[in-house]
Amino acid sequence: MYKRMLGDTIYRLRKEKGLSQDELGKLVGVSNKAVSKWETYEANPDITLLPLLAQALGVTTDELLTDIKAEKDDLKPKEAVIFGVAGTAIETPDEYEFVSDKKTKKDLPYLHIHLGKQIQTMNAKARGIIAIGNNAKGLISIGFFSIGLVSLGMVTFGLLAFGVFAIGLIAGGTIAIGGLAMGAIAIGFLSMGGLAIGYYAHTGNAGYAIGKHLLIHK
Repeated sequence: MYKRMLGDTIYRLRKEKGLSQDELGKLVGVSNKAVSKWETYEANPDITLLPLLAQALGVTTDELLTDIKAEKDDLKPKEAVIFGVAGTAIETPDEYEFVSDKKTKKDLPYLHIHLGKQIQTMNAKARGIIAIGNNAKGLISIGFFSIGLVSLGMVTFGLLAFGVFAIGLIAGGTIAIGGLAMGAIAIGFLSMGGLAIGYYAHTGNAGYAIGKHLLIHK
């Protein structure tokens, strides 16, 4: 019964999304034959594929397994105050978003927070004077992937950038590129790190420095 119900649900949702079996398979990482077996009740998807399958079909995992639409009340904006800033927030099992009521003349929020299970690296989901999220863009940005005047995160770009991979006028991180760069691998006019490359290069006891002016501790 469970196998048949799940196969019917996958078939219906796939058709609603306008996907072929091959297209759905590519989104999940399986062959079109595997999708066909799911829909003809020959097999069930591996449990580890259910989150990917649900995302590809535009539903939650619970909706995929039960074929019952989740309540949408949690999608309604609610009044909230974050860091003393009033605004509206949406909270679901998959994401949290807050947008401040106060905005610039260009309709840019003073504070925008967007946190989700999926990490987006192409288009910023959080945009504001202060932006916080998986992918953030703002004057001050904090996120896994962030762009801003002051930028903090895993992959960062900005005037002041700090992250595992950082590019900026002043950059700090495992890999840092900038006018002043500090990191395990540092590239810049003034660079300090295990591997330092720059006009002025400074390294530690066991590092390597490449540049016109070198300062190496012994």
